[in-house]
Amino acid sequence: MNPIQHYHQRYEEIKREKKVSSDLDRLTELIESDNAGLNNFFMAALGMSTLMLRMGAVIQMCRKFELLDQYGDALFTKNVLENLRETLPSDTSWKNVWNISASDDHWRAPVIQPKGGQALLDRFVTFRNKFVHQSIQLNEASLPQLSSSILLFEEMAQLSVLFEKGNLQLIEGKYHWVENKESICLFPYVQTGKEKDHPYIFQGLQKSKEEVAILNLIAGNEEAQEAKILERVFEPMRSSIQGGAGQVFDHSERIAYYQSCFVGRDREKNAILDFCTKSDDQNILRVKSPAGMGKGALIADVIQQLKENKSQVLYHFCGAGMQNSLHAALYHFILQGTRTAYWDRSEESIDRKLTRLPSKYIDVIHLFQALLGVHLNIQKNNASGNVVIVIDGLDEAQVAYSQLKISDWFYTYNDKEEPGEDWRSPSNIRWIFTYRCKDDGKESFYQFPKMKECAQIELLQPMKGLAAEAVDEAFKDFKVSNDFKNAVVEKATINN
Repeated sequence: MNPIQHYHQRYEEIKREKKVSSDLDRLTELIESDNAGLNNFFMAALGMSTLMLRMGAVIQMCRKFELLDQYGDALFTKNVLENLRETLPSDTSWKNVWNISASDDHWRAPVIQPKGGQALLDRFVTFRNKFVHQSIQLNEASLPQLSSSILLFEEMAQLSVLFEKGNLQLIEGKYHWVENKESICLFPYVQTGKEKDHPYIFQGLQKSKEEVAILNLIAGNEEAQEAKILERVFEPMRSSIQGGAGQVFDHSERIAYYQSCFVGRDREKNAILDFCTKSDDQNILRVKSPAGMGKGALIADVIQQLKENKSQVLYHFCGAGMQNSLHAALYHFILQGTRTAYWDRSEESIDRKLTRLPSKYIDVIHLFQALLGVHLNIQKNNASGNVVIVIDGLDEAQVAYSQLKISDWFYTYNDKEEPGEDWRSPSNIRWIFTYRCKDDGKESFYQFPKMKECAQIELLQPMKGLAAEAVDEAFKDFKVSNDFKNAVVEKATINN
């Protein structure tokens, strides 16, 4: 069973039967002579597009949940809750779920914003809202918008190729999306209802979240069920992200692995630790090198040393199985600080935001800036009075979500989310960022923003091959050849 094909075929049939096109003369003719037929076309187009939006979001969301590792993904989980449980899902909610779930290029294309324009799904949601609320009507006054919408529906119809190789199958009482031998369980977002052989899609929680509305994908009617099934799914998500980071962002295994790889970088480690205890205005440190020089192992050892020294430290490893973006890193930092009591929650507005973190990227930036600048608890056993913030693999986050920049964190924003003045943290906030560069230190693919607060430490910008003395010390207890040690000196092949 493939309901997408059914809705798509109906759309194409009515379009052919009514000879609908974006031509203004033809549209005028239909408005005057067959308004009901034109209305049927728009209902079919909206039905097809809406189902594609929701089914696509559900399929991608369920696929991502199945692929998550044991630690899950805090930002993803929170956004699912925000869009599907905390409010009655709108088309914007489903578009958001599609955006945070899709990873394949073909599925991501409808949510990618072209330069100077809107993403396809954004344009569809905008039109649907205007049409439903009758700011666009089937009359001559709306001809330009109606003409544009027909072209829009042509683009939406092309999304049918995303679904053409799959179908819904009822397996052991639960609907699965089966495609190319992959079976993705869609329960409870797609489930059975009163009509046992009809699939129903989740519409939202209602009546104080005691009921769940589900829509029959064949007949088009809506039914209500008890919300217990959905709440059994949502409740573990809510528990996993309340009260701090817990296991949601757990880099302990990665740090342990990196530490096992740490050899021969004591000079670099000491330079970073010295930077962490200073109080000057150059409070941003870049640690860069070509791939394979051991940046991750170095930073892991620095973090462990800071912890042993009772220093306050927040850290995030990009590409560690979490949502690989700067949005996720911010979220992780705030959760870490909550768990370790770094934040002063005495102000009601701050306490409320920490209890229910904002979802929008700019709002999370605002909150983090406020926490660092005004609502920071310096703990008694923190001798330096500094807080160290570490992001390892900044270039990896750039690859995953190129529209998010680290420079975003260092601006203030107006009500329109436009950047305003520069924002800088107090000097006791010590930032450390690692990323890859060329052998000579030039930043080609990833370029760190130019800021006067950047500290200059030649030893780290870039990191170079290990010194011969360091290699001799590292391998003194092992029987390795001089050729091997010379190769390590030349390229520092202690893998990252």
